Amino acid sequence: MTGLGELTQLDWRNPWWLVLALQPLLMATLLYWRRGRVLHYADPHLLPWAVRGAFGAASNGRRVANILAWLLLACAAAGPRLPLLTTPEHRIAALHHELNVMVVLDVSPSMLAQDVSPQRLQRARLKLLDLLPRLHGERLGLIVFSGSAGLLLPLTRDMDAVRADLPLAQPSLLDTPGSNIAAALKLAQQTLLAQSSGKRGAVLLLTDGDAGALSGTAGAAALEAARSLQRVDLPLYVLGVGTPAGATIPLPDGGVVEQDGSAVTSRLDENGFATLARLGGGAYQTVQDGDADWEALYDRGILGLPGNPHPVDPAQTWRELYAWCLLPAWLLLLYLHFPLRWRAIRPEVAGWLLVGMVAWGGMIPNARAADADTAQAAYAAYRSGNYVEAQALYGRMQGYPARMGAGAAAYRRRDYVAAIGQFTSAMLAAQNAPMRADALYNLGNSYFAAGNFRAAADAYQGVLSSRPRDANARANLALAAGRLSAVSKRATNSAGILGRRGSRVGGDLNQAIGDRPVTIVESDKKIPPEFDSSDQQSEAYRAALNSRIATSSSVPESGQAARVAMKKLELTTDKNAAIQKQLLQLDARHDDQDYGVLLPW
Repeated sequence: MTGLGELTQLDWRNPWWLVLALQPLLMATLLYWRRGRVLHYADPHLLPWAVRGAFGAASNGRRVANILAWLLLACAAAGPRLPLLTTPEHRIAALHHELNVMVVLDVSPSMLAQDVSPQRLQRARLKLLDLLPRLHGERLGLIVFSGSAGLLLPLTRDMDAVRADLPLAQPSLLDTPGSNIAAALKLAQQTLLAQSSGKRGAVLLLTDGDAGALSGTAGAAALEAARSLQRVDLPLYVLGVGTPAGATIPLPDGGVVEQDGSAVTSRLDENGFATLARLGGGAYQTVQDGDADWEALYDRGILGLPGNPHPVDPAQTWRELYAWCLLPAWLLLLYLHFPLRWRAIRPEVAGWLLVGMVAWGGMIPNARAADADTAQAAYAAYRSGNYVEAQALYGRMQGYPARMGAGAAAYRRRDYVAAIGQFTSAMLAAQNAPMRADALYNLGNSYFAAGNFRAAADAYQGVLSSRPRDANARANLALAAGRLSAVSKRATNSAGILGRRGSRVGGDLNQAIGDRPVTIVESDKKIPPEFDSSDQQSEAYRAALNSRIATSSSVPESGQAARVAMKKLELTTDKNAAIQKQLLQLDARHDDQDYGVLLPW
């Protein structure tokens, strides 16, 4: 249903056709001229005998109906239309909130208190998981802190990486006890300024808000760190995880933390951390059972921040409204020209009936034509680099080509999880073996870029079972096998790890997770042009990759080598927590600031 607000966006395809509305005026002028000639044809008392039928003025009702009919015909010919992307849901699908958000999570021992269910730290992690579906394209990073702070996850749009790293946030991850909020906020500011390249950002602090964290030298440093964030336009939002009543802090051996022989009760200092958030230019909210906390901090806070410039050049699609003018015009013309008393259907009446059937046909939604328009708009958005818009448009279509197009757009956006889902759906919707092989090839590319080399190798083997001479699939299979072998070797010698941004997400060492995924050979099969997923550099990269594989003796070239590498990977035992702890120690930044004596909880 079209609302009055949407009519303000009304557009005309061919506005010059509105001149048809002047037809009644032209006909009235012509009739007036002819009437003068007829009146002079004979004497007035002889006119009834000389002129057939009544030569008088038409009734006012018929005159108004005639004017309205031609006005509607003119509007139909002019092509009234409305932009297709006008609803809030479509705007959300087409637009992104380009903002870098650094999450600062407290993992101090006091976060093990159980005054909120099931536990402060677990509740904070669950709240972060609840936040992820609400995001509108923001990049997230994760810093953990207790007596010191460390970067657990750099800024990324890969929410699966966030979900994978959240369980690693434990008090055992950092050796220094306490709650050094100032160090964590300083690290968040340094990381955002270094990784954002001048782009806008925000800091989201999740802490139990103990009053001791804001007292003494450490508290003064935390307040100054909040002011520093505001000065560089990085607002601070705080979610307090706890209750003012507080709870004791359990120990791993079953006891509780004591001071001077008495059990320590950790209480949430709501006023103190509300002041901290205000100094940081943001807002404070205590954790709630429902969504009220994220509505306050994210919906009315972070989401309202001005985002980074994001060029949006949507490929516009339209909802045609001409039929709504054509059908009533047809009915009015039938009223004007259909004989009230007739013995047979006159030719002009048959013509109007034909026009009516055409108009009624225009009222029936033509799904195929609509899909063609949407496909053209999606392809235009894809070719212009607006992959968000392209993915949204392809998502409204059905069938194999739409799934391939949506997967290609998601791949270009580096949203490999979405690309994997789309290409999997395309594989299931494929009607023949070549189409299935194309989907499998792109699925392998997506798995490879996401760092799942075993699944990528399986996909490439599926392509080769259908197309044994596919050189690209064979080359990518060898490359995936080589990555599997390299991962297996690094797992046996973790001391050689140089950084946290390694091959587990498909990136090279010291490259940001999800920011520069591995580029692999694009499929050169005959895909319909509107779903072409190649770029200008694919040919050059394909030649370089083929030459590198041909000259390198370290990359396995057989399916047997790939199976051996995958078997080694199955036997590898991951110790993610220990590896992350070592990485935090390797990445620890030297901080000369004196934070005073920190309480060990």
